[in-house]
Amino acid sequence: MTVQHDTNLLVRRSKLFVPVNRDKFVQKAWSRGADCIILDLEDAVAPQDKDSARKLVKDALSVVKKGRADVQVRINRGLEEEDLDAIIYSELTGVMIPKAESGEEIKRIDEMVSQLEKERDIPEGKIQFDLIIETAIGIINAEEIAKASPRIVQTNIGQVDLSVDMGYTRKPELNFDHYVYAENKVRHAAVAAGVQPCGLGAQRNVDFTDVSLGPEGMYNACKHAFYMGYRGSIVIHPAWVKAANEGYQPEAVDLDLARRVKVALDEGYARGEGSVKVDGRMYDVANMKDINRVIARADALEKKEAEKAAAMAAAGA
Repeated sequence: MTVQHDTNLLVRRSKLFVPVNRDKFVQKAWSRGADCIILDLEDAVAPQDKDSARKLVKDALSVVKKGRADVQVRINRGLEEEDLDAIIYSELTGVMIPKAESGEEIKRIDEMVSQLEKERDIPEGKIQFDLIIETAIGIINAEEIAKASPRIVQTNIGQVDLSVDMGYTRKPELNFDHYVYAENKVRHAAVAAGVQPCGLGAQRNVDFTDVSLGPEGMYNACKHAFYMGYRGSIVIHPAWVKAANEGYQPEAVDLDLARRVKVALDEGYARGEGSVKVDGRMYDVANMKDINRVIARADALEKKEAEKAAAMAAAGA
């Protein structure tokens, strides 16, 4: 199986968690404006409700896709066979795999998904993987995990479960100290594997479970994470979707500069010049790769927003 993903063009700035067994949340999820909706079968579903929750996924997939969001389902470790059998349909974008600890287990899940794709006439390799690494073993094996399957497009740190595994006393002022090593290691492993790193990173007094953070606080946290190389985050409250979408994108001033520098460099190349001056700074060939990346990313974001707006208008949002 060969699957090619351009992570720069993958737009999942906001990944909204929705418990699949909370119908009122499922019915409204498509109208929230999220780039991705995660139907949760794991922590948001009580153990005694797992079986009944699985039966809801197929119908929920078509509902939450109405706004043109990508749709993932977070599965349960130890219940992969039952969960995958209930969720692998053509409407599904990807599987969110929690507690990833080794490349071998990801390969095993890959094989299970491949078999289901074949049985259900789904193009081979269509279903993507989004991983959550949330134990000490997973952090140690981050490089192996990130490159375990071509289906993997994103990785995240699960700070809550990692705190439990490490024996941390969770305090907002210690968030940076607790998570800086794990976040940096997984982010570097992701980039090296051609995978998009996601999350808020290690920031003091920033916790994605703290709903009192508010939209402004969430925006600032997302913008900081964006500057650090992250390209999206899981959000647990619909009020944070807009903040995440705006936080994980280039500033208008940076995009304007990139476009002006590209024009100037293209004109300079035509004159046989390898460097140009824009706004008092020199730019050369070494800058063009980053400039092209910024512009391509902005174009992908614009396309995603247009698709969502058209879908929501058609659905009467």
